[in-house]
Amino acid sequence: MADQANIGRVLSVLREWDRGDGAVRGRMLSTFLTRRAGSTVPELELEFAQVASLFLARLTTWMRLTCPLCGAEA
Repeated sequence: MADQANIGRVLSVLREWDRGDGAVRGRMLSTFLTRRAGSTVPELELEFAQVASLFLARLTTWMRLTCPLCGAEA
């Protein structure tokens, strides 16, 4: 049952991200960074019901599209 609850929560987060505008996504990113600072990949996968990569892919794509320096080479 805990797995089903995690999956439902993760799907809700992904849906909120997909439907959100820049302000919503910025808030979600800030919350994510605050709550999960220092988390390892296995910890994130456990918390995100083994689909943390789906959220992280959305996050990095959004950052590359919205932050001019995020995708720039140094």
